[in-house]
Amino acid sequence: MSPFSSISAHPEIQDGAPVFSGTRIRVETFFDFLRIGVSVNEFLNEFPSITRDQALEVYDLMNRQYTVEQIASAINGPQANIQVNTGRMFAAAA
Repeated sequence: MSPFSSISAHPEIQDGAPVFSGTRIRVETFFDFLRIGVSVNEFLNEFPSITRDQALEVYDLMNRQYTVEQIASAINGPQANIQVNTGRMFAAAA
């Protein structure tokens, strides 16, 4: 189960890339939009299937300097574990 309620990944959706839950919109797309100066409101206007709560959860992850790769690892990999609200990744205990 994903530690992030707003993000999911499935091998048959966007090649397993992290997407906003219930959509096919990649989290990476959101990161890219923010990097070029698009506001959260403008992004939400462009992608109305994403809720404000979803966008704000992912925005918080970006502010805590999570990478898309770290998010993907937390969702897809049983070997990885991200402690929510710390911004740190740890290897799972064997």
